[in-house]
Amino acid sequence: MLGRLLRRVVVIAAAAVLGGCATIDINPVNTPTALPALVPTNTVGADDALRTTVVGLAFSGGGMRAAAFSYGVLRGLDRVPLEGGGSMLDQVRFVSGVSGGSVTAAWFGLHGRRGLSDFEKRFLYRNAEEALRTQVYSVTNIARALDQGVNDRNGFPAWLKENVFGDATFRDLARPGRPVVWINASDITSKAPFVFEPVTFASLCSDLYNYPIAEAVAASAAVPIVFAPVVIRSYADKCGFRLPEHLERLAERRDTSPNVRNYLAALRRYRDVGQVGFVKLLDGGLTDNWGLAGFNVALASASEPYKPMTKDDAVVVERFIFVVIDSGRTLPGDYAKTLEGPSGSALLEAVTDTAIDSAVRNSFEVLRLQMKNWEERLKTWRCGLDPVEVARIRGSAEGWDCRKISVRVERLSFEDLDPATAQRLGAIPTRFNLDQKDVRLSIEAGAAAAVKVLGQE
Repeated sequence: MLGRLLRRVVVIAAAAVLGGCATIDINPVNTPTALPALVPTNTVGADDALRTTVVGLAFSGGGMRAAAFSYGVLRGLDRVPLEGGGSMLDQVRFVSGVSGGSVTAAWFGLHGRRGLSDFEKRFLYRNAEEALRTQVYSVTNIARALDQGVNDRNGFPAWLKENVFGDATFRDLARPGRPVVWINASDITSKAPFVFEPVTFASLCSDLYNYPIAEAVAASAAVPIVFAPVVIRSYADKCGFRLPEHLERLAERRDTSPNVRNYLAALRRYRDVGQVGFVKLLDGGLTDNWGLAGFNVALASASEPYKPMTKDDAVVVERFIFVVIDSGRTLPGDYAKTLEGPSGSALLEAVTDTAIDSAVRNSFEVLRLQMKNWEERLKTWRCGLDPVEVARIRGSAEGWDCRKISVRVERLSFEDLDPATAQRLGAIPTRFNLDQKDVRLSIEAGAAAAVKVLGQE
């Protein structure tokens, strides 16, 4: 016992000495702009048609398990028909993703339904860890861990660029026909969500449209220690951007949700380049493992009652459904069966899971409340519209009921499946390299859950 402890001390000491030899590439790749883009990254809608159902999706974290389960949900949505033709997949207007779920969110945002057939071979059945440093007892890796993180941009970001996203940037997500996509990370200095969206980058006087998708997704999935932070440089002194007045008012209101308040406080700090020269980003699950931050912020900070929808969509829509896809593990550790434990890594995992689960449940309840209030605001706004404006959008105001709109939130999880399947899914590790049978199970389970819960519409 003493010998093992001594060897461990020697290794750590050697690592500390050699730390300077482990070069970490965390140089920022974001570029400055004197004209921040304040428009949304895209208009909503998979096409130009206005339909009565609008769908939003939030893909949780959970490594390859989450990416596969979320992909399965997309497949399942395509099996849920809608009155008037098409499937629920055709009505997806908003997609938010965190960690493993951010890979699926970004891919779907870039390629839509046509890209679904390629996602399995491009990502889900690949070993996305093949470029990572994984040797636990490597002196170099321990040195890197004691520095800022074992894997830098030459690992996961480079792999994602080479194998999945290529040179795609947020400008590609902004092309017509794409849904609005939010990629969520965590700002570890502000202890707040970091959403890759226009106002965030405008606060830093940086160009969102030129930012690589691979870097954003890697930031969203950057587990501490395993990955070095993805760094965003502030150029706050390069432009005269000021937060819009409605966001300043929202930051001062006592009833603003904590997540949104923290987010706005971070944006204010970004304006002071003397205080924040660099933003350090890690896994979005640290602040929001269900990927709700993007939509929560967009909804709470909207300058018009109908946003983040377009005005035309808000007039025509009758049902807005926001679906949270929760791919979190459900199995407790065996320490619940014994007097001893948890200890060591199991204790760290238990503490982390408890903190994350508690945070996401609170965020989910905040979102439910926001959605309920949004529904009432939409009804009030719609009923105050001029019939001429309604006729312009719909072609006719005849038969239109201004109060005929419902907004609801659904959650899909392993709990929606039979207990045996749920148990098998809950045992799948949170990694980016899984056995093919586990990937297949996750895909099939996601599709089944979507059809079961949403097929009753």
